[in-house]
Amino acid sequence: MHSRLITGLVLVGLAATPSSRALQQPELPVAVCVVAPRVEPVEMADALGVVPVSRPRLVLVEPLLELRIERPRADTWRLVSSPDQPIRTPLDWPTTPIGPGEPVLLQLRPEEASAEAFAHVHLVGASASRMAQSQRLIDQLSAGGQPAGWLGAIDSALREGDVPLAWALLFAPQIPDDGQLRALQQEVIRRGCGD
Repeated sequence: MHSRLITGLVLVGLAATPSSRALQQPELPVAVCVVAPRVEPVEMADALGVVPVSRPRLVLVEPLLELRIERPRADTWRLVSSPDQPIRTPLDWPTTPIGPGEPVLLQLRPEEASAEAFAHVHLVGASASRMAQSQRLIDQLSAGGQPAGWLGAIDSALREGDVPLAWALLFAPQIPDDGQLRALQQEVIRRGCGD
């Protein structure tokens, strides 16, 4: 029963909107499978996601050598690693929270990419009311501490077609350490970008 629920939740979330592979420009193809926050491919940018939480947890399939977070009126946040100790995720949001409507550019350099080759993911903070509502839900779920509550909220978000909220909940730092929730996280990561 539990494995059917997990499979059903994953299939609903993945079928509704497949994860995105962010690519740089045609002359320097660099692909990174971004699982969370939820992003979609777009024409003018590599990938775009509206984030319902101010501190999204970053979940990627591939390890990175470099991560940059750029904002319009702030210094670029940067994390650089070496090939023998790459950046692995999940990674809690490492800088100031994303504000409502705020654009943020993630630049991601995977292993074996040249020093100039980055995948780009554009994030935008959701509306103030949506971000507040998402935070209230996370606070309520955290206070309850029950894995069933988290699974129910994730299922509800998926049934409503709100995959960004479902994945924000599934990968929230506050989620309880529970076998069923871990299995669901692992299944979403395993399916990654559906290649």
